Amino acid sequence: MIEVEVKCAVAPQARPLLEARLREARFERHIHNVDVYYDTPDWDLLQRAVFLRVRNQQKLELKFNEQAEKAHIQSTERAFALQPQPDQAAAMNELFNHFLPTWNPTPTWEAARLENNLVELARIENTRRQYSLDSVQLCVDHVSGLGDFLEAEIECSEEADTRQARTQLYTFIAEFATEPLPIGYVELWLRQHNPRAYRKGVYQLPGDSVPSQQDS
Repeated sequence: MIEVEVKCAVAPQARPLLEARLREARFERHIHNVDVYYDTPDWDLLQRAVFLRVRNQQKLELKFNEQAEKAHIQSTERAFALQPQPDQAAAMNELFNHFLPTWNPTPTWEAARLENNLVELARIENTRRQYSLDSVQLCVDHVSGLGDFLEAEIECSEEADTRQARTQLYTFIAEFATEPLPIGYVELWLRQHNPRAYRKGVYQLPGDSVPSQQDS
């Protein structure tokens, strides 16, 4: 599955327009997510636009973009149980080894974290209202410490041409913001709390991408 998503910050003046638009959509659920992201101490995954997280202490998710585009718009996602069945554990280890060649295969996530020296990168707490409008999934997010955001997403098959989906999402977001955010919540969090890691990442805000001498 490929997720094509566009997000923007929700300014107070745009809130009434957004709420009016949401009344046209179908409310699906209210969610509270706690996502803990992991990486190597040298940020090997972050530097390849790969994001490894445990969501709500229930499942392991890996999101990546092989092309490492300069905007955090499109990603492929894989999900695994924290204690997977043997065939799923094999698939998990094979995928991790693709991005981390020194990966030591293990049967569970906890063993993988310890054996491969993965450390916490960021912890993102998010209260979300989720809606659907035709083929678009809409999420109104309050992210602790970061603010309020709108995320519009379309799921595509991995063989699909995603250009039409991108155009549709950009058109929708344009109602509420002049520019979509080219980065995700992880990058926004790192920008505040771990600027050195943020500058190592593929996705950065315009004007932030000039490396400092401390990063060399």
